[in-house]
Amino acid sequence: MRRIVAALMASVILAAFAPTGAAAPTIGGFASDNIEWVDFFPLHTDSAGGVIEGKFFYITTERDLVVYDISDPVAPVEVGRLLYPNPGTFYFPEEDPETNGEILLVSNSGVLMVINVEDKTNPQVIAELDGVDEHTISCILDCRYAWGSGGAVVDLRDPSKPKLIGDWTKGSPVSGSHDVTEVAPGLVVSSSQPIVLFDARRNPAKPKVLAIAKSEDQRFNHSNLWPHNMKDRYLLMGGEAGGPGCSEDASASFMTWDTRGWKRSKTFKMVDQYRLANGLPTDGQMPAEQFCVHWFTTHPDYDDGGLVAIAWYEHGTRLLNISGKGKISDAGWFIPYAGSTSAAYWVNDEIIYATDYNRGLDILRYTGK
Repeated sequence: MRRIVAALMASVILAAFAPTGAAAPTIGGFASDNIEWVDFFPLHTDSAGGVIEGKFFYITTERDLVVYDISDPVAPVEVGRLLYPNPGTFYFPEEDPETNGEILLVSNSGVLMVINVEDKTNPQVIAELDGVDEHTISCILDCRYAWGSGGAVVDLRDPSKPKLIGDWTKGSPVSGSHDVTEVAPGLVVSSSQPIVLFDARRNPAKPKVLAIAKSEDQRFNHSNLWPHNMKDRYLLMGGEAGGPGCSEDASASFMTWDTRGWKRSKTFKMVDQYRLANGLPTDGQMPAEQFCVHWFTTHPDYDDGGLVAIAWYEHGTRLLNISGKGKISDAGWFIPYAGSTSAAYWVNDEIIYATDYNRGLDILRYTGK
């Protein structure tokens, strides 16, 4: 109750100083007029992200995995929880966890944990693989294999007996990667410098390089999506940078890359990039930041353009619009009080889940067209 009263008092005080025509503060934070704050779950403080699979949302922290039934997305119901055998480090829980609905992968405390999630009410660690604690771990070929951001290739055909079988970076131009994304079955894009499209269908431990795209400034690439199993024209790529001064850092941008003709050219071309400048929260900005740009997802109706929800640390959850020509523009924002937003997920065409290192889980509603 004290927290709610304090938030209400803060809203009243901040509203008195809001510039005319600016977005007014709400109980949850500052928001553009097309986003409503619905609720938040503070139990998940320090969460770096989660994953939606079917009607379930799995969210990780450094200490646990929680499973929610999101049949009613504005009122998720906890159905299962797993306390990790060895808690990890605060602020460094698993980012971008992945699942096929049967197993879920978490790297934590020096091991890869394979978690059986078939029974949503009773998730259980069924195996641990020492030495595979990479920053991110991604499912390949329906979680029969996994790729770690540092190069580890894990055979999960028997998930109770995971085996390290190779290094996907070996023989490729990639010297370091933050994440990989399976953009179509067995086809994987690395968030690295350079960006590489791999074919892992025949041999996940020795993938074939299909295309390479470089940035002249050698910027850091954090995460990527190529919507609709590579059928969309644009590969979406986000960076990540530390502040202050994120707005001047090339790595602190969200980008569109044109993939048209990639089979012939063996490359992609950057079309546009978006950065945030510092300012006032009433104008959708923050005066300062520690980090910039993080995980993002596309709206269910996204098709060669549309809305993207992206986490931007102290700048909160941002909505960006991608035009049919790949141009990026502002479409809305939510900046929570005392927040540091890590990931944003479209649950349906109006509800967004935003995981936050400081706050836990915020639920937002998009009210625009």
